[in-house]
Amino acid sequence: MKLLLVRHAIAEDAETFMVAGGTDAQRPLTDIGRKKMRKGANRLRSQLEQIDLLLCSPLVRARETADIIARAYGDLPIVERPELDYRYPPEAVLDWLAQCSIAGVVAAVGHEPQLSLLTGLLLADVPRPLVAFRKGGVALIEFDGRPAAGEGYLQWALTAGQLRSLNQD
Repeated sequence: MKLLLVRHAIAEDAETFMVAGGTDAQRPLTDIGRKKMRKGANRLRSQLEQIDLLLCSPLVRARETADIIARAYGDLPIVERPELDYRYPPEAVLDWLAQCSIAGVVAAVGHEPQLSLLTGLLLADVPRPLVAFRKGGVALIEFDGRPAAGEGYLQWALTAGQLRSLNQD
């Protein structure tokens, strides 16, 4: 399995949004966040030809980011997984991934600090940040078999800016 971890794109400011009556889970992407993510998702195809399973957190900003990726890959179906909510521990994500029967590319759109902690768990068997995910950043981790703690190999990690600067085929 190859696991693509994606942090959601730029979202509305949390404090401003909640003062206006919204909740953290309802925070949408900003217009600039959507625009940057569309370009990044299109460039992502130069690194990954296909995605076999697209997962996202149930929070609006993650779902909107996953929607953009889905469109870039020909309208992929999206599966919401509660474990990708940042309030869950990274071990919960790993437990679900270990049960997953997909042998190809699984993309998971989530949040910080969970993605950084998950990366540490997958690469070094310690849930400590090894890769910092800025908004729209991505990392590809490969496993010889099913995902397990400490068994992943980091193939690459890109900031959102690096992703957008890739050449399109």
